[in-house]
Amino acid sequence: MPTELKIHVFRRSDHWETLDTYWTSPLSFWAQKSLRIEPPLPLRVTVLGAVVSQSEQGWINYGGMSAMFVQAVQAKGEAGQRVRAEIHDEAVTEHDVD
Repeated sequence: MPTELKIHVFRRSDHWETLDTYWTSPLSFWAQKSLRIEPPLPLRVTVLGAVVSQSEQGWINYGGMSAMFVQAVQAKGEAGQRVRAEIHDEAVTEHDVD
């Protein structure tokens, strides 16, 4: 069950736009979250401007050690396209997505 739902409307075509940001204490480096987007679009996680994870599947895990810096979960869509993002407080696996 999602812990947070967000609706996002893309402002520009073919540009990465931030859907969620995440920061955690270095003492909680094991904490993971996941984001699932409908309809499925390319997703990525950036830290200090560098891409640390990417997905074309419509879902992505984030958190972990690099979350002691601010992580940004971004998606790329078409201008005016509306998407629904579900944020979960746990990582997902391929098996969970079925």
